[in-house]
Amino acid sequence: MTDARALLQELNHTHARLHTAKEDAFWTAKMGLAPDAAAARADYAEKEIALQRFLQDPQRLRAVRAARAAGGNGGGPLSADEQVGLAGWERTFASHAIESAEARALFEEAVALEAKLAGARGAMQLGYRDPEQGFVPASSVKLAAMLRAEPREALRKAAWEGLRSIEGCALENGFLELVRLRNRLGRLEGAADYYDWKVRRAEGMSKAEVFALLDELEARTREAAQRSLSALRARSEVAVTPWSVGFLTQGDVTRAQDPYFPFALAVERWARGFAALGIDYAGAKLVLDLVDRAGKHENGFMHGPEPAWREGSTRHRARIQFTANAVPGQVGSGYRATQTLFHEGGHAAHFANVDMPAPCFGQEFAPTSVAFAETQSMFLDSLLDDADWQARWARTRQGEPMPQALIEKGVADRQAFAAWQARAMLTVCYAERAIYELPEAELTPERVLDVLRATEQRLLFLAEGSPRPVLAVPHLLADESSAYYHGYVMAEMGVAQTRRHFLDRDGHLVDNPRIGPELREAYWRPGNSRRCSELIEALTGQPLGAGALADELVRSVDETLEEERAALRRLPSIPQAQGPSDLRAEVRIVHGAELVAELGAGGVDALGRDFAAWIDRLEAASK
Repeated sequence: MTDARALLQELNHTHARLHTAKEDAFWTAKMGLAPDAAAARADYAEKEIALQRFLQDPQRLRAVRAARAAGGNGGGPLSADEQVGLAGWERTFASHAIESAEARALFEEAVALEAKLAGARGAMQLGYRDPEQGFVPASSVKLAAMLRAEPREALRKAAWEGLRSIEGCALENGFLELVRLRNRLGRLEGAADYYDWKVRRAEGMSKAEVFALLDELEARTREAAQRSLSALRARSEVAVTPWSVGFLTQGDVTRAQDPYFPFALAVERWARGFAALGIDYAGAKLVLDLVDRAGKHENGFMHGPEPAWREGSTRHRARIQFTANAVPGQVGSGYRATQTLFHEGGHAAHFANVDMPAPCFGQEFAPTSVAFAETQSMFLDSLLDDADWQARWARTRQGEPMPQALIEKGVADRQAFAAWQARAMLTVCYAERAIYELPEAELTPERVLDVLRATEQRLLFLAEGSPRPVLAVPHLLADESSAYYHGYVMAEMGVAQTRRHFLDRDGHLVDNPRIGPELREAYWRPGNSRRCSELIEALTGQPLGAGALADELVRSVDETLEEERAALRRLPSIPQAQGPSDLRAEVRIVHGAELVAELGAGGVDALGRDFAAWIDRLEAASK
């Protein structure tokens, strides 16, 4: 007979050990911290396999179910927390267990292939070809930024071609074999394909259910997106292409607003901005690595090597690390750094505040909903584009506020293309689904590229395809983020509903101290004990749906401007936070192995000053 209490303790501590080892190896490999990158990737793959063997073993799922049926055995009845903990483990193992030994072997084979693909991608000579200088090395982050801000069309096209070269690297280094392995795994487990198998585990929904939501959004944004693109073509002096559309719709505003988002002030704005919202990190240890460098993973992320959970009267505080790839001195880098701090800092606040009796509730993988996790981060980074937030917080280094005319231009430009931008996200989802739905005999580089281009053209109405080629999106290559991108679109739905809840009740989001406590109670403390739609409904009164987001995206520019002007008129009545900001966190800012700044006795002021001085030195060196 299974001893339920002993089993719970064993699961809690074994998982914590394996999870922490894997996540620490992940950070080392992704941040380029090891002298031998190949060895670091191999170590990460080994530790990932060890954790997955623990989670995928069907015997553990059966043992938990038997323990729940048996109760506490010799130690007396299980406490309420122990019962909840075992229920969490049952749900976790049900999201991971793989019955077939053949399927478990396929998973491990795929992990090894992913490591090889990551090695090839990391070794790739990425960059663009300057007509005057020849080949210029550049990260994907810099190439994407050039599409928005580089005034010379030839260089924008070269940057786009650089991004497209990532697709060739993936297709030549095992991506299609990885798709075959993943599909075999998904079908062995009874799903239609890998995408269907993955989404059922993470979201508790079928692929068809997920795409029913996406299909509604696609249909409702189609006409507005076509209108905005037609209007852009009518007024533009250059052709509207994948390498010009970002510049034509964002370039002027990006450059004009750049001085009001100084990179050096990004950390201080994050710390003070979150404190003004009543958000704290419940004693978590945070490590931030914010600046681009060679060998570093080219996409921002948050991960939690040590989940927050409670064990009796003991609370295990979270240890969380997050990263950005901002480029000091590049136009738009300050906004990007601030946005990433609000986004990844939102993820960190979510997971730091989980308060449940087992570590399985506070880790970011299945059964944690991708859509729900991204709702937290995207809700908080959405504030940066609000007119009242910019009027209060966007300042030059000299303290000059952003002019209202410039704020309104940003609002107007974003809203004019909001439906089209949403479809750019949808493009990744539909294209990735299409890859996994191809018959195995058609998984050739030529056929896959044909499918990707056709999907990009159908969704975005550009003959040459997408500004961000689908296989340049890093999520598609790694298991933990593949069949994942729909989560961002569903999160935008959750964000629209969450924003509407607070705006309808309180009239404002900026510096609203009720936001943090309510998110903590309704969204964060339960961890993954409830499904995404249930959690959204707990706060907003409505289950997750596409309606609120679609309404926002197709609204006219004039309607949007009037709403934002009303928010600006209300701003003087909204109190500003006073006194020191307390994040309730240990914070270290690093650049690889270098310690840049640390939250200590000097508080947020000293942390911000140290970071600003370091950024100033980097920006001076880049000129």
